[in-house]
Amino acid sequence: MASYPPPGVPPVPPPTPPPGYDPREQGRFFREQARAQRAAWRAQRDQFRYQMRSMRRGSVLGPLLLIAIGIVFLLIQTGRLDRDRFWGWYGHWWPLLLVGAGAVVLAEWAIDQVLLRDPQRPAYRRSVGGGVVFLLAIFVFAGAIANHGLGFPSGYSRLIPGYHFDQNSFDELFGDKHESDQMLDAAFAAGGSFTVVNPRGDVTVNGTSDDGRIHIALHKQIYSHSDSDADSRAQQFSPAVSTDGNALTIKIPALDGARGDLVVSVPAATAVTINANRGDIHVASIKGQVNTTANHGGIDLSAITGPASAHINNSGSSISAHSIDGGLSIQGHAEDITLADITGQVTVSGEFFGTTHVEHIAGPFHFHTSRTDFQLARLDGEVEISPDMNLSADQAMGPVVLTTRDRNITLDRMAGDISVTNRDGSINLTAAPVLGNITLEDRDGSIHTTLPEKASFAMQANTSDGSVDTDFALTTRSSENGRSLTGTVGSGGPLVHLTTTDGDISVRKGDVQPLPPAPPAPPKITLTPPAAPKAPTAPKAAKAPAAKPPAPPAAPSN
Repeated sequence: MASYPPPGVPPVPPPTPPPGYDPREQGRFFREQARAQRAAWRAQRDQFRYQMRSMRRGSVLGPLLLIAIGIVFLLIQTGRLDRDRFWGWYGHWWPLLLVGAGAVVLAEWAIDQVLLRDPQRPAYRRSVGGGVVFLLAIFVFAGAIANHGLGFPSGYSRLIPGYHFDQNSFDELFGDKHESDQMLDAAFAAGGSFTVVNPRGDVTVNGTSDDGRIHIALHKQIYSHSDSDADSRAQQFSPAVSTDGNALTIKIPALDGARGDLVVSVPAATAVTINANRGDIHVASIKGQVNTTANHGGIDLSAITGPASAHINNSGSSISAHSIDGGLSIQGHAEDITLADITGQVTVSGEFFGTTHVEHIAGPFHFHTSRTDFQLARLDGEVEISPDMNLSADQAMGPVVLTTRDRNITLDRMAGDISVTNRDGSINLTAAPVLGNITLEDRDGSIHTTLPEKASFAMQANTSDGSVDTDFALTTRSSENGRSLTGTVGSGGPLVHLTTTDGDISVRKGDVQPLPPAPPAPPKITLTPPAAPKAPTAPKAAKAPAAKPPAPPAAPSN
């Protein structure tokens, strides 16, 4: 009822469209208006993108990385840089790449902040770019792999011990292991030379042969999917023995998926040369000269009477040498070094990323790396050089020369001339009689010395920013340039010169005992076989008892 008009009121007619109204045209108009709005939005978006691109500036980090890559590969290609050494170094120090990249980006940001203070300069923003980020990710991945020895010739894998990701690795990973042994004997001239070349496997040489022959034991490990293939390859994997005069050479063939561990017994007076590509070297009880080279393995030398040399080329391997009488030379790069009881000159040169521990060197000792150069005339105690900041030595005879950086140095009972140069670390020295000339130079570090209480010397000490303190009767002066100690103790003699730019200086008295004139004889290690037991001798026949003479007649009684 409500939909009907009340009585008497005429109904309202429905609205009529205005003249000329067309619904189709009106819809078309609205659609064209929407398309125009979308086109304007797209144009505004493109304008904004173009404006942002014009404000964006690329980083120089990408070109610097490409230049560095090109220089490194050019040096490797031309032979100026050893590939193995580079990957060993890069595997250890690759985080410095991220530090350098961050420093470049930070420097660019600081420069931009200064330039954008000028209102006349158009605004812009710095962008590193996805390509540079991807390149850095590749560098990080390569550094992690090089550090673990995967895919690069820098050492053994620490993720999967014993595996190298090459053809041999895949054979070992997917093949079955087949083992066998082979024994060889060869005549050998007295005083001859013996050479071993083993591409994959450990080499152990002992001077324990006493029958004038060389005894060879080869333990084969063949990785294959079938027994027949393993047997065929085991026959191919046999050592080649060749002689040239009094020189004998053993070469193990290079065979994919094969490893051979050699144990060789030679006469003690043999000169030994060993080249092992992937494997450890052990040499003991040799009276002749010993030369060893390990590209991807450790070296262990003991009881060597003649001169010994070791070339090690793996930053993840270690070298140890004990009881050597003819001196020792070490070159290359490795992790830990342990030396003890060596007579003769000892030279260690290369890059070593672990701990170096040295004891009882009856001869000159020279340790040289890119960071540290250390020389001693004789070592009665021990030296320990850690990979971080500590270097310590005790009971050494001078001249002592040490040049290093970023280390805290502790030298105890050092006799003779002493010269130490350091920066960003402290120097602690206890000098033993007989006192020699002492020169300690430090930058950004303190110097603390202890001298024999009855010593005679001349003192000259200076610090530009620090205090000076002494137990001796010396003159202390203060000036704008710092503080100093000068004077003469006793009858004078050797000069003690101490200099530091930022640190304290102290000179103390101490009851320091002199070093013995010669070091005690180091214990010798011998591996000679036990002597054969003597055959029992036949017992001697018992002698018959001698006949007693007849008794004399009794004398007549009175």
